[in-house]
Amino acid sequence: MSENIDFKVRVDSTSEWYGTLVVYDIKNTDGSALTVDQYLGVTFKSPPVTSDIVVDFWEAESSEVSTETIDSTSVAVTVRINFASPYTFQSNDEIKFEINGDILTDPDTWTQSFELYADDLPSGTVKVDCAPAPDQRLAGSEQVVTLSRGGWPTPLTVVLGSIEENKVAAGTYTVTADELTTADETVVATAQVSPSELSVVVDQSTTVTVTYSAVNEYSAMDVSIGQLSSPIDKETLQVKVIERSTGNSVADFYSHDDHTSKLRRLPLSGTVDVSAEVTLNNVKYFATKVAALTNAVAIVSIDQSDVVAQDLDTTGFVDLTVKITTDLSDSNASIDVRLSSTASNLLYDQVFQLNTDSAKFDVPVAPGDYTVKASGFFDGTTVYKVETPASFRVATDGSSVLELSTLKGADLDVHGFPNYLSFGGLTDLVDMEGTDFVNAQASSLFKYAGSDGGGDPDRYLEDDPVTTRTVQLAATVESKLGSDHPVLPVLISYTVNLSGGDVGNHLKDADSHAHSFGNLILSMSLAKQYGKEDVPAGYIVNPDFLGACQQDGGFTASYAMPVRQPLTDALAYREVDVEIPDNITDTLAGYVLAVNWLIRTVGEGITFGWQINLWGGGDSNWIYNRDDNAPAEKAIETAKYVKSLGVYNGKYAPDFLAIDRYEGDDFTVRGYTKGYCYGPYEWGRFFDFCSAVSFELQVPVVPWQIPASRIPNKDEDVVDLETEHWGTGGTYIFGDEKINTDYHNIHPKILAIKPSGGVPFDTVEDLFIASQPFDLSDPTYGDFPMRGIVAVLLGGGSTTGIVSDIGTTGPWTQEKLSVYMESPIPFSADSST
Repeated sequence: MSENIDFKVRVDSTSEWYGTLVVYDIKNTDGSALTVDQYLGVTFKSPPVTSDIVVDFWEAESSEVSTETIDSTSVAVTVRINFASPYTFQSNDEIKFEINGDILTDPDTWTQSFELYADDLPSGTVKVDCAPAPDQRLAGSEQVVTLSRGGWPTPLTVVLGSIEENKVAAGTYTVTADELTTADETVVATAQVSPSELSVVVDQSTTVTVTYSAVNEYSAMDVSIGQLSSPIDKETLQVKVIERSTGNSVADFYSHDDHTSKLRRLPLSGTVDVSAEVTLNNVKYFATKVAALTNAVAIVSIDQSDVVAQDLDTTGFVDLTVKITTDLSDSNASIDVRLSSTASNLLYDQVFQLNTDSAKFDVPVAPGDYTVKASGFFDGTTVYKVETPASFRVATDGSSVLELSTLKGADLDVHGFPNYLSFGGLTDLVDMEGTDFVNAQASSLFKYAGSDGGGDPDRYLEDDPVTTRTVQLAATVESKLGSDHPVLPVLISYTVNLSGGDVGNHLKDADSHAHSFGNLILSMSLAKQYGKEDVPAGYIVNPDFLGACQQDGGFTASYAMPVRQPLTDALAYREVDVEIPDNITDTLAGYVLAVNWLIRTVGEGITFGWQINLWGGGDSNWIYNRDDNAPAEKAIETAKYVKSLGVYNGKYAPDFLAIDRYEGDDFTVRGYTKGYCYGPYEWGRFFDFCSAVSFELQVPVVPWQIPASRIPNKDEDVVDLETEHWGTGGTYIFGDEKINTDYHNIHPKILAIKPSGGVPFDTVEDLFIASQPFDLSDPTYGDFPMRGIVAVLLGGGSTTGIVSDIGTTGPWTQEKLSVYMESPIPFSADSST
């Protein structure tokens, strides 16, 4: 408890709207080092906040934050900082609490309120008194009761017909109880819980009672689509389940072949017709089965032998000419052109040679409105995309001409990266044998350089063990994977840290610039000393810098700031004797050029890129809009700003561009309360944004800090949404056949999450419903190269990536990546489209 722990607290504030409370010098009261076995408990008071409080402590496995309003001027904050194994605090450890509120007005109120507890928190006892199973078929189930405080859920599990005691942190909670169901959801009982609000008092006990109402019975169905043959083996089939006697729809969804869709909570009785169909190039492929609904799981299987092919009546259909405009006169590339009509459920798909001035579809096309998609292609290692009209109408008189044109993108032959789409992730530098990265056959790993991870602007570092250890870890992983599998160490380096805002003051701080320039020089020197001669390391410089400057709107290329003197001081301190070019001026554009010049001059062989944000144009909530062209529009807006600063101009231009959204796992309070709760539709738009930026700048891009967390299916145990780090990024990128094409396969705890902070859906279930046609069966990375994506870097400081220390997804991601590396996607004409 606090009487046995000494610590200090200071305010690191950037504005009246945002600041950081820092706890440091943590030790036992006798001066010895403090060790916790599982977690450090922290309580304190905070001003009212407009978003979730974020805990920043790299060594922690996870953190749990709950808040409770005290009055109009303050909230009570309870934090549990979890560790994977016993942890001993070091003298230089700092725990940062990022607060979106005013901590400047009365800082002593907040700093003096802190209490720290070793493996403890002020707590009381909650007894859960659960009624027996209301039906014998439910006897083997367990009841989950969830206590929620300040957006943080605390799930309690109890055996039916028993009373179980639980130690719970003090505070006021809302109380809910999950439904009680059999595994196949054919028997379901609704649970009532009393009371619905509960106050847990320190060292006192209170009771929650769970009872059950009437039991409901349902039927269920597993619809399996077997391995189909060409030409529909890669198509999505629409599956309908229709009640025969009434004609009512029981289910309507989409499925690929070789997948099983699990339908649950269907009507208890009746006979249904199950159909699967797709119409391609004027041929309707369909299959039908009959099934009886009972209080059990009906199995419906559809194989190629069940499929009937039926030619459409093409009376009134017309020839459609395709004209392709390109500046590549001698290319042998081909493009796949696809027309789709949602109104008539018609698909047309054909491959055309690029060097054909005009050609026609082999089959007549039905008049009407279509969306058009055309595959990209490679010319050498340079990617091209095919621009299509936003919508296209085929006229009844056959006069329509589909005009397509090619647009040159980036050359994906990037210094330091392999010649195929590669994946890497954050390292926490815990396992220096790199077991997780070896298991994943990763091609890169990244870590924040320096001591504080933000450029250490307060001093010149005398050493940077993070850089050294990161480079050494990459070498260790590479040695285990073999010389034909290079592993790139990537350091994240700040020469100005704008992640906390306060742009103007940071840009004017000459001393900070000098220190951070000097620390970048140190990091590059160590990378060259310990790394490979040809490519010592990669660097991503100044995350959030370009986004913050763009978002503010007032920071143009000519904005005055100190550049030459801080750079001169840093070079002198590090004893680097080079002359600064005259075109590096004391402006924002001069600063950008200074960073590029410094890396190219001092960091020979190093590959590097800047970073931009999804929110640079003002906010990121546009990602949720339906039926607009926001990804391209926002990308052009951001690219225009990047061009205005000359980031990718001249002989010192970077090699690639990193792009991220907020890194938090979507189904944690760090994600869904901050406006980051993506379904497959939103992830698609994020990668559309990446693609549009790449083509606008003709620069290869690296999506960075992408959460690899996955969606749990309904048959899994989901105990703690936070420490288990569930999310959507990994499932979207790598696919999950257990989720398949039916969002009902997702765990109900996930579907019930209520997002906030700009997510325009009441629940996650609503978010997924709006993502139709819903399909998470297969990986989506197949077209990443065609989007100008050279590599993807997964995870973050408290976000799921490759390492197993954060959440439960690490081994799953490792397996997915290992399978991918059996046949990685090359940057050539053989690349998937």
